[in-house]
Amino acid sequence: MKTVVINASGGGTDTGISGNGLVEKNVTLEISNIIKNILESKGVNVYMLRSGDKTISYDDRIKDLKSKFPNSKDVIVLSNTLNSGGGSGIEIVYALKNKDTLASKLDKNLSYFNNSKYYQLRLPSDTTKDYYYLTRNTPGYETIIVRYGYADNAKDAGIIKNNMEELASSVADALLDYIGVLDDEGVYVVKSGDTLYSLAKKFNTTVDELKKLNGLTNNSLSLNQKLKVPSNVTSPLPPSESTSASTYKVVKGDTLYSIAKKFNTTVDEIKKLNNLGSSSLSINQLLKIPTSNLTTYKVLKGDTLYGIAKKFNTTVDNIKAKNKLTNNNLSIGQVLYI
Repeated sequence: MKTVVINASGGGTDTGISGNGLVEKNVTLEISNIIKNILESKGVNVYMLRSGDKTISYDDRIKDLKSKFPNSKDVIVLSNTLNSGGGSGIEIVYALKNKDTLASKLDKNLSYFNNSKYYQLRLPSDTTKDYYYLTRNTPGYETIIVRYGYADNAKDAGIIKNNMEELASSVADALLDYIGVLDDEGVYVVKSGDTLYSLAKKFNTTVDELKKLNGLTNNSLSLNQKLKVPSNVTSPLPPSESTSASTYKVVKGDTLYSIAKKFNTTVDEIKKLNNLGSSSLSINQLLKIPTSNLTTYKVLKGDTLYGIAKKFNTTVDNIKAKNKLTNNNLSIGQVLYI
């Protein structure tokens, strides 16, 4: 499994870009720590090139990276930064040597908050090389830079201030999707050192429940084996004139952004429905989830999940996730959220 190395720009005497109440070194460290916590909660190994308010040169960061992780193929290097200069929006810069797969996933998630784009940037004096120093001097490593907005743009600054946790969560979600650790349907990819006991503890369940869910007859696991983990979504309430919400139990690693994304709603709608004054969540907290944004469908004779997914231009996995389905069986009259 890949390690994610996070580079929070600035630090110490290098305050970075400032504007509209934002100080780059503070913003990037806060976002980096949130991403770190989410990734680690999913079993991903994370290393911070800057973990406090310290002045660390880019030469020292590069030296640290290469010393700690000499096998570059096992590492993704994420740099969190701000922008300035009169522009607007979120920008994602990926290395010349890399494909745009991760960049496109980040762009898709971050476009929820602001206009976003992804691109490569070349050194003007030598267009065969990357523009940014860290990227240029870490050949072999998969490097990507997220510039969360323009500090000198009031709109961008407001988006960053009000959505710090959600922005970080959207980046973490893209990384998890790219690495393939845990997808939206609750599938975990076994890594070196995992045991059923450690996974049961990680996902707040039991060994027997994991074995039953995955049809396992013994405790043996293999590297990269995919395991289903128990869903913590409560059974959706059947839609009726008096019902406008279902309920969801918060698990470790959840954020309002990731929950809103799962249920096709917005952070603001969830906060309003649950009278939340902040984006903070606690494990096992029960949240009401708006159902007004979810289409409902009553299963008819002959229906299959594939046919329903095709009808509504979605996927079988999405329908199963929204309805806490562990298999493809349907019953006539069953009500599904789409």
